[in-house]
Amino acid sequence: MAGDHHPHGTHPDLDAPHPVPGVMEGGGTVPLRLPAGALTYLDRASYISNMEVVSYFPDIKLMIFGDEHSCLWARGKRRMLAYQGGFVDITDPRNASVIGESGLGVFQSCVFNTALKKWIRVVAHQMPLTPGTPQYPRGKYHPDYARKSMEDPGFRGIKTYDVTNPEQPVLLNAFETGATGHGVHAPFYDGGRYAYLACGWDDQMRMESTERVFSNGLMIMDMSDPSAVKEVSRWWVPGQRLEEEAHYRATYPFAGDQCSWTCNRTPCIVPRRVEDGGRIGYGGWGHFGFYVHDLSDITRPKVLGKVTHPLEAIGGIPYHHVVPVEADPQTHPHLQNLVIGIPESLEADCREPFHTSYVIDVKDPANPRIIGLFPRPMPHPDAPYKDFAMARGRFSSRVMQHWIAPGRARPEIVALSYLNAGLRLFDISDPTAPQEVAYFVPPRDGEIEDYMSWRRGTSEAVFIEWDRNLIWLSTHAGLYCLSAPLLGPPVLEPRAVERWSVPRVNLGWNG
Repeated sequence: MAGDHHPHGTHPDLDAPHPVPGVMEGGGTVPLRLPAGALTYLDRASYISNMEVVSYFPDIKLMIFGDEHSCLWARGKRRMLAYQGGFVDITDPRNASVIGESGLGVFQSCVFNTALKKWIRVVAHQMPLTPGTPQYPRGKYHPDYARKSMEDPGFRGIKTYDVTNPEQPVLLNAFETGATGHGVHAPFYDGGRYAYLACGWDDQMRMESTERVFSNGLMIMDMSDPSAVKEVSRWWVPGQRLEEEAHYRATYPFAGDQCSWTCNRTPCIVPRRVEDGGRIGYGGWGHFGFYVHDLSDITRPKVLGKVTHPLEAIGGIPYHHVVPVEADPQTHPHLQNLVIGIPESLEADCREPFHTSYVIDVKDPANPRIIGLFPRPMPHPDAPYKDFAMARGRFSSRVMQHWIAPGRARPEIVALSYLNAGLRLFDISDPTAPQEVAYFVPPRDGEIEDYMSWRRGTSEAVFIEWDRNLIWLSTHAGLYCLSAPLLGPPVLEPRAVERWSVPRVNLGWNG
């Protein structure tokens, strides 16, 4: 017998004005419960394997280095890492020092513009974030918390500086990206004609996550003249705009979950400049997935392909950071056409599902494939916990070593800052099976009674000097310089940069 007939093509379930709730109105949302066995204190011990501490600077407390792709200023033997307050001089790795410049912002590119023969710094500015706190556990879903963020948003956009003389940065331009939007979370600029921004230009950009009121899309800027920056184009995921509600609800299973990251956090990363014939960009778009962008027409960005893991869980920021593997085809043919996709957790104490990093094969840009999963880091045997879920604070990868760095990169080495799990080094010689080969977990900072002092974990960013075999780790409790036998003996004397990990950038820096 045929099924029941519903006139005019209607269906009783589809026509219902609202879904019928299950056990609770609105369903469940993260955060989940605190794991049983979680520490009642913060572990002040450190743990290390196959690494050594070269030096430690407790008074240099950084959040990040630059924009996590390009942050090193160099001239002669002098080297400085850009950070949110200015520069850290690392010429002598045993005697690092700070050159301060307040108010520069957090995320910023610092690269040499060959055409202008100047070091240029692009600094991102955004409205305050809304992470969950004891007072506001659901973040921006508390209206007064969201209102507080919107009432004092500050400047939103990018500022460009000439930092050829790092002691005297010169403001070139302040470009506001939108008076009502989130602003710019992070830029990607390699010294060429274009900059790529993770940018929220108005208040119509949808964000499920509790961490911010509005979300970001992709904005591409013309940087031919850094003192007169111009917008070139915009792109967003279909359904990301509030007016695209019907498409959003019909397409994405996380629609309405109030925890998924529905935007890009890292802007489009372009391995070969468009003006040099490149047409591919890689974008991490949170729960929307990893996107391969077609930039053949820079004024109309398109999508060639995308991928997301079939077991992608709710919460956190999938593809928080994406980094192309820069490998010589003669010496590392098996590491060609790879991108590392790195997630970041948002809830402390694993009160959301664990996410891992991916190796993504982009040989066919229309069909990127996840081919390798990074293993879950485990604690040292002497640690007072058996899993980092119990160590307090956020447990996940955050960022990889910078794409642009001095020396010839080792493409098989991936260094990940891992928040409460410290610094983890992996070998991807077999990209289908990454292996952990070294780690360093610094002592925890903060006080257990003050949640906001330890919720992020400790280890934030990592930078490798390939030509000196040195690893720099930023933490809330100070700056570390480390070495690892797998990189080779550390070089502790000042050294001029002879080449860069991406040979086509910073040309003429030492002129």
